[in-house]
Amino acid sequence: MLKTLPPTLREKKRYVAFEIISESEFPQKEVVGIIRSAVLIYCGIHGCSKVNPWLIDYRHPSGILRVSREYLDLLRSSLMLFDEYKRNPINIRIIGVSNSVKHIREKFLHVSHEPYYKVIQKLKKRNLVK
Repeated sequence: MLKTLPPTLREKKRYVAFEIISESEFPQKEVVGIIRSAVLIYCGIHGCSKVNPWLIDYRHPSGILRVSREYLDLLRSSLMLFDEYKRNPINIRIIGVSNSVKHIREKFLHVSHEPYYKVIQKLKKRNLVK
């Protein structure tokens, strides 16, 4: 069995709160496609693998992304320059950046973190989350 990496060797992450401004609503699967295509257009395949955008949570119109710390500027610029999805105008606004999901939810999205914490605790009791 493989050992886990010590914290000093793990990849550092940042969490980005964003808002999608558009005439239509998008489901979570489409938001993943929007973000991936924005990063692919601006950075290419190699840049997308380095940025490593991962959608943590999305509720229309705002969401949370997890990103590699070193390539945060590439993500910011690629999301700002993305202006069209499926021939519809779209604008992605970055609300804020933090190093924890809890701070993103409370400071930028103004949502209490407690309901999410309770769900995680229930899953831990059922041994579904480690």
